[in-house]
Amino acid sequence: MAFKNPSLGWEKLQDVFYRDRELCRLRIPPDSQNNMVFSSTVLAVETENSIEVHLYTGQCVGKIEISTLPSEIVHYEFDLEDEGSLAIAMTDRLRVYFNWIPLQFRDYLLGEEVEDTIWDFKNRTAVLLSSQDLYQFNGEKLVRICENKEQFTLLTKNHWHCNRDLVVLLDVDGVYHFDLKSQLLLKETSNESWHSVVISPQSFICLYNAKSYEIKIYRNDKARLMEFKLESHPNTIAWCGDDTIACSFNEEEIKLYGPDSSSVTFWYPEELITFQTNLDGLKVITKERVRLISRVNHHTANVFLMGSTEPGSILLDSVSLLATQAPRAVENLKIINLDQGVAECLDAARDELEPYWQKKLLSAAAFGKSSLAKESQKSDVFVDTCDKLRVLNRLTEKGIILTVDRLKSLGVDTLLRRLMKTGDFYECISICQFLKLRNRTATIFATWANAKIISSSELDDNVILDSISKLAATLPVKLPMADIGMTALREGRPILAKNLVVEEALPEIEFPALFELDEHELALKKAKDYGNPEMTLSVLLKLREQLTTTQFTKLILLVMRDDQLFAYFCRNDNTFLIDYYRQSDQLNELAYQLWTQGAESETSNEYLPQVKELFGRIIHDPLVKNDRDILERQIHLTELQKHLEQAHGLSFVNATLDETIKKLISNRLDRPLAALLKKFKISDQKYYHIKCKLLAQDQRFEDLYKFSQERKSPIGYMTFYKRCLQQKKKKEAAVYVRMVSGIPYEKRLKMYLNCSSFQDAIQLASKEKDVAGLKEIYKQVPANEPQLRAFITETMNKV
Repeated sequence: MAFKNPSLGWEKLQDVFYRDRELCRLRIPPDSQNNMVFSSTVLAVETENSIEVHLYTGQCVGKIEISTLPSEIVHYEFDLEDEGSLAIAMTDRLRVYFNWIPLQFRDYLLGEEVEDTIWDFKNRTAVLLSSQDLYQFNGEKLVRICENKEQFTLLTKNHWHCNRDLVVLLDVDGVYHFDLKSQLLLKETSNESWHSVVISPQSFICLYNAKSYEIKIYRNDKARLMEFKLESHPNTIAWCGDDTIACSFNEEEIKLYGPDSSSVTFWYPEELITFQTNLDGLKVITKERVRLISRVNHHTANVFLMGSTEPGSILLDSVSLLATQAPRAVENLKIINLDQGVAECLDAARDELEPYWQKKLLSAAAFGKSSLAKESQKSDVFVDTCDKLRVLNRLTEKGIILTVDRLKSLGVDTLLRRLMKTGDFYECISICQFLKLRNRTATIFATWANAKIISSSELDDNVILDSISKLAATLPVKLPMADIGMTALREGRPILAKNLVVEEALPEIEFPALFELDEHELALKKAKDYGNPEMTLSVLLKLREQLTTTQFTKLILLVMRDDQLFAYFCRNDNTFLIDYYRQSDQLNELAYQLWTQGAESETSNEYLPQVKELFGRIIHDPLVKNDRDILERQIHLTELQKHLEQAHGLSFVNATLDETIKKLISNRLDRPLAALLKKFKISDQKYYHIKCKLLAQDQRFEDLYKFSQERKSPIGYMTFYKRCLQQKKKKEAAVYVRMVSGIPYEKRLKMYLNCSSFQDAIQLASKEKDVAGLKEIYKQVPANEPQLRAFITETMNKV
């Protein structure tokens, strides 16, 4: 089959070429009405009783029964931000169908305080019926963005239009602009009458007067770009991309208008149904075909125009000459700018929809770049163009016809989301493989798995799990199995949800999902199996928030009976530990915690019977036997303390044995003290240490001396000496120096000097005939003690 030069079908509007290309044949239900909206991937057609969503190949992917809708339809269109979703505006709400296989939607109602209904809806903006306030759908709810307050009046639905940035409102005597970003309403013109408005994607504004047939085109900055009059009233006005205005006057032709009323006409022998502004140009629907009117890019015109001498055109001709006139083809490469020729062929290939011309242009680019230096060959651009064209040609089979530039503006992620909405998961995987987008695989898998769960209500859990698990095993990426499990839970399949969640590879995602499933035991077992104490502890803390103390304790005993991790973490939480040890029958630990709680609350005596009873139940533990003896001693002490409190009015609450001895000494209760020392077999050494320290601290030095003289001290007298010095009582300390036995002369002399007892020191040194010692004493004697110094001198002379 011979392919004619694409430029043969072009039309020139001033210095710009436009072309009309067939995208695909139109296959829609025979009973459909002419009400039709379309996006890049699907189109919605209205029949008598329903709105059906079809692929361009004719396959129906969704059907909305009009009778099931909760209120009257105002308008429907594909969403401005997500063309794969259909937004149906009804009088009281906006319903967005965001998935087709399975069919899913969300409703967004007007607020309860709104006593009005929706009158019209365009590109995510709604106008109310009575107030004509403006509301915008922000993806989560309908929000009022402009309160009219009778500033403008819209007579018909053609009297307003909007895009992402701007709303243009045609009042009866002027034009208002509402900026969607700043949310400011400004009156653009006064004393002008217009009957319809359309805004291009880049905010070019076209106003039309139905009486004078006048058209005015301008930007929001008030710069008038074009004004002209039509010959008659058009049926429809729309933008062809951002370039020019398209009008249809009958069912057979579309006219594109340029400055000075110049125009070009595209004829359609089939009946023209509708057309719609597209970022690429103007998408046209006839009875049998889907077509696209678009501007011809400069590089494409350079390549295909008849008689063109541009490098790209010569390079394309040279490829055709290779088979028959190879020398001439090679010679052509020498007379052109080869870099420019290769670039033009690659760019033109990205614009073409026909595989024949794509291959031809790529062959020309390959032929040209083979003669370029390696650094100028643009191999990465060439490979990228080839990969993207492979993807687009595969999409063409699905009726999704895009250029490379349209794919770039659309974005691969957006394209994948739209394909997933219609259940084309295999095409999504193929695109990822072609474009080496491995990181998108997990999202595609999750969407497929969620769709399978939602749409497979009649299948058994095991069948669905087997299907999902088998496919998951073939994919070399981490998959969001927990998210898929949550979908199963929402669909009323808790067992399937659990089986999916446990296959989650990331613990930080797996555990919250298990908590939501109330699989507390499983969560704790999994955490323990990971062998990470920090992870286990974090799971335990979360479980403690969700469960009662009894449930939590039972769970720990069931899963971690021999693991004291949480008990150690809660070592300062006596209330929990008492309950935990009681339920786990750890009697010795329970006794310890009861005693600790009593000590902290100063009521330890109240817990003694419980502690004794617990120790009594532990028979074969030798350590507990020792503790039992200590407990018996404490019980006797408590009974004695109660008796002393009653007899002498003293408080012994939580007092230890040593503290009890001290209190008796302080209060000079000698008889009870003697009885206590005998009953508890307190050694003389301990008793002397306690009393010596206490008397010194209480500044009872006379009593301390008497105590030292009662009988020979079992701890010696050095302790008495030191206790006095600690209280900075040197004179009292000096008394005990001579009592200390078994120390050398030098140490005794130093002890006297530490007490500033110079007379005793002089006598000792004199007795030992120690002249050096006397000299040392002389140095330490203060200068204001001349008599003492004279005595030392006299003593040295005698020695």
